[in-house]
Amino acid sequence: MRTSLNKAAFLLAAETGRHPGSVNVEVNRVMGVERRAEASREQLRRGLRHVGDQLRALDRARDASTPSRGDPPF
Repeated sequence: MRTSLNKAAFLLAAETGRHPGSVNVEVNRVMGVERRAEASREQLRRGLRHVGDQLRALDRARDASTPSRGDPPF
């Protein structure tokens, strides 16, 4: 689970243009730990949920800003 969280946090950093270290600090804060190695399974789930929610929000924002392929805009 820790590996999945690390990958998801790196993807979030890449998608938002943030430094991976700042994303890691944010996720660790959400989990309530100083270091990810100290996290319990439940804390890792909480961190993974947080990162997933942010990635889904980014995806929804992109979809909303992309014109539909239906009718032309004119």
